[in-house]
Amino acid sequence: MLSANFIRWGGLAALVGGVIGILYFPFHAAAYFATQDGAASLEAPWVAAWAEPFAGVFDPLLTFAPPGQVYITFGKFILLIMLGYLSGALALHSLQGAHGGRLEKWGFRVLLVGTVLGTLGAFGEYYTPYLDFSFVAFSTPGILLMMFGSLLFGIGTLQARMTPRLGGWLLTIGGFPGIVVMTVLVGHLGGGLLLLDFAWIVLGYALWRQKGGPAERSPRVR
Repeated sequence: MLSANFIRWGGLAALVGGVIGILYFPFHAAAYFATQDGAASLEAPWVAAWAEPFAGVFDPLLTFAPPGQVYITFGKFILLIMLGYLSGALALHSLQGAHGGRLEKWGFRVLLVGTVLGTLGAFGEYYTPYLDFSFVAFSTPGILLMMFGSLLFGIGTLQARMTPRLGGWLLTIGGFPGIVVMTVLVGHLGGGLLLLDFAWIVLGYALWRQKGGPAERSPRVR
């Protein structure tokens, strides 16, 4: 069982990761839309409605290098987001694992594997020359496992009743169908994680404010 200090600092890392995810994604998405592969995404009117004005306002931050290089530069932030998610999942499970039931435990395991794969994928895609290989071998299965792991872990979090229910609901729907729905709406996977970003901000803040270790906590009555 992890210490109370780890739970608090893990929560803070999750909170920071969620904030970075919200702030970074429009820049990464806009950089992707400027590439040859991403230009087709702007054909969707709901994507163009936000992406084109955003690119106009922040043009200096999106044109300091060729589009592909700008895309990779902003993509480096994903590693920080994944590490925040990973820290949050470990901290939250340590706090509530004894109260969350089987769904919480299985959800945590699936989410943990998915987040580790996502972390490896982020490193491989944006810090090594093996972008395509890392996306196929690590990021894709990682995202799929995160989708269903977050769903199960979120339900377990709601059952444990030890953190704000808003965080549990965001974690539940943010994985599936949230990743799919948000990716379609904003046109880029970075935006697909938005509900999970908000989930880890809420849960991370709650973990950061915890006092006492897991053995000293009891489920909240609501």
